[in-house]
Amino acid sequence: MVMGHTPQRNINAALQGKAWRIDVGASKGVLGGTPEVLEIIHMGGENDEDIVNILTVDGERISGKERSVPDDIIMDFFDMKR
Repeated sequence: MVMGHTPQRNINAALQGKAWRIDVGASKGVLGGTPEVLEIIHMGGENDEDIVNILTVDGERISGKERSVPDDIIMDFFDMKR
């Protein structure tokens, strides 16, 4: 799932990469964030896995795995127990 209107400092994922927050608050009235792009290559990896990257204005390609927030942080935020 890809979500907007949830400003973050950068594109990041939750729920083991199943939920992506892509709103970087680029508007000066929000966060004045730097634009980024979520790249999804369907079945482009080994064993037909999807490849997910974040593309930056500096020309970097960051693996989506590097931007995944651990589930326990989310569970703690919502004060939820597993």
